[in-house]
Amino acid sequence: MSMPESRGSLLALLTILVGLLLGGAALWLGVQEGAIALLGFGGAGLLQVPPALSFYGRIQAGLGNQGLERERLTWKVVSLLIRFLALGMAMASVSALLGERGTQASLGAYVLAGCAVGSLGALWFAKRQLVGVHAALDLDTARTRALLELAALLLAGCFLSRWFPWADAATALVIALRLFLAGHTLAKASTLQAAACGGCGSGCGCG
Repeated sequence: MSMPESRGSLLALLTILVGLLLGGAALWLGVQEGAIALLGFGGAGLLQVPPALSFYGRIQAGLGNQGLERERLTWKVVSLLIRFLALGMAMASVSALLGERGTQASLGAYVLAGCAVGSLGALWFAKRQLVGVHAALDLDTARTRALLELAALLLAGCFLSRWFPWADAATALVIALRLFLAGHTLAKASTLQAAACGGCGSGCGCG
């Protein structure tokens, strides 16, 4: 295994760990506080785990064709789930806005959002060093960046909720839009041959 692949393997494992920790904590807090943005971010975090697991398996196989179809199927399923999550968040957000229901972020929400921005920012920065090595690594980096953007939106929503009760629902609506676009991008990527052959050289069996 080359140095970039070894590093990518480690980062994939960290992605799985971060997704589980942040996703689980956000879902728990979201249920406790009735915060739509937290629930959406938690779901998005957990949905990062299957692609990361599949990507880790491909790295172990040398980033060739082995495991490619499984990875593409994972992308397709996850892209559908992401878009369903986005639609559910959008409907819940509109309902909350029309019903003038709001919630103020707790200290736990602030801490979680801050930790999410910090950890995902560091993870994304580390993955940027591998951009251009292989198309699959580029896609993995893009997924982390999308989740980082959601974390930044969540943190902004937490601050705004201090003065505006409707900030959680409004933030959740923006997160839902970003999630839907991310799901569409992931579905499109699952059909690209570049994800299989980009940067792998002549030994991956692509013709």
